[in-house]
Amino acid sequence: MLRQQRLKKLVNRANQFPLCIAHRGASGHKLENTLEAFAYAAKLNAEMWEIDVRLTADGICVVSHDDNLMHTAGIDVDISKMTYKALQQHVLFNGEQVPTFEQVLALAIDTDCGLYIELKGEGAGLEVLRILDTQPYENISIGSFTPGWVAELDEHSCPYPLSVLVRVGDCPFEQAEKAKADMIHLCWERASDTPHKLLTPALMDKAKSLNLPVIIWHEERPSEIEKLIKMPVVGICSDLPELITGHRPDPSNPIELVLHRGANDVAPENTQASAVIGYRMGAKVIELDLNTSADGKLMVIHDLTADRTTSLQGLIRELDSHQLMGSDAGSWFDKSFKQEHVKLFADYLVLSANFDGQLYVELKEANVDHVMQEVIQHNAIDRCFFWSFNSEYLDQIRTRYPDAKLMKRRQDFASLELLVEAGKPAIIEYDYLIDNLDEFSQCRDQGIKVMLRYPGSDLNSWIELIKLQPDMVNIDHPFAFTKAYKLWLAQE
Repeated sequence: MLRQQRLKKLVNRANQFPLCIAHRGASGHKLENTLEAFAYAAKLNAEMWEIDVRLTADGICVVSHDDNLMHTAGIDVDISKMTYKALQQHVLFNGEQVPTFEQVLALAIDTDCGLYIELKGEGAGLEVLRILDTQPYENISIGSFTPGWVAELDEHSCPYPLSVLVRVGDCPFEQAEKAKADMIHLCWERASDTPHKLLTPALMDKAKSLNLPVIIWHEERPSEIEKLIKMPVVGICSDLPELITGHRPDPSNPIELVLHRGANDVAPENTQASAVIGYRMGAKVIELDLNTSADGKLMVIHDLTADRTTSLQGLIRELDSHQLMGSDAGSWFDKSFKQEHVKLFADYLVLSANFDGQLYVELKEANVDHVMQEVIQHNAIDRCFFWSFNSEYLDQIRTRYPDAKLMKRRQDFASLELLVEAGKPAIIEYDYLIDNLDEFSQCRDQGIKVMLRYPGSDLNSWIELIKLQPDMVNIDHPFAFTKAYKLWLAQE
């Protein structure tokens, strides 16, 4: 039976690791149930998107959690009471219109992401099946809180796995029987502060004996996610897909991630957004660049001018911190990041402490003593390492602050011996193209960590570099790396 074959494929895909189901898309970052939210979820490596479908008054299947548009557009109108043509006249908060199911399906096919479809309106299930009959797609499952709507699809020989969503207090097995469902989706996120404890061995054993794979509620608490991913569940929903899809080092090759200017391929470089996403997805270290404003503040921005990455023009040293902190540092990347601003170095020191993370600090134009005083004031000397193109800065740090960790680039020295003789660093960076990658063991013999620099996103290249087992990688495409790392693990 085709439905059972597809269910088996779904379960098999989750054998190594639970699937990430982006709840209403990457709704912790973008407006829920929009093409923007779904496309962003794909960038964050979500395997499936949870979408909500319902019908307009003239029977067009659209994607929206609520019938009323107040939440997503600030307009008190109901989708079910208007034609699709009338619905198109309303603009959502992000500038889009309510998408049709067909539009979302096309995007899913284009990005190779699955759809976990929740039925929100009567009749929506049969319309979904009609559309899928004209545009088949393998990676689909359909469910609802209403068992009758799911059972209706079973009666119509639905070729896609069916799921029943289960509220707190309801018996998942009774609901599954009513719905003729193939999976149970437990919506227990509000049951307690530690809902993973509700997944008792008895419950999981019974689900297994009844051949009912388990899907988990939307979860954004990192501590809960770390518990859930170790359980025999098929998928976990989340508003923040990066918490699930991110890097989890294997003991056999525990590579640490260093994100160049943060997660700069999914958020504007050197912003709080890029740092937060980076830490959430498992990066140990965020790299940042320091310049000094006209009023003597240490600002996190790469260029000597504000022109490229902010709404301002001019040299950083000629702009004051209030101007920089009030500027738009995100729209150049995408309009949805217009609220991002240039941050103080102190802000990053606090942020890294909150995530128990580290910082790789590159000094562009910055007074060494000022930088180190900020670091010491935040008790962050053990959570930072430093580098600069200005060798005088590095000499000053080494002589005045011997406890500080320095990084050196292998390419700047004729030999490893000369590099060490010039002052042994804590970390040596090797460029994947121009440096001798056979020296890693020599570095480790001297107590020096190896950091491999690769700015690309090619999965095959990454797999080969992962096999070299560097201590750290300095990267620009963290989600490409995590995909490659999982492929490497599967090959081992």
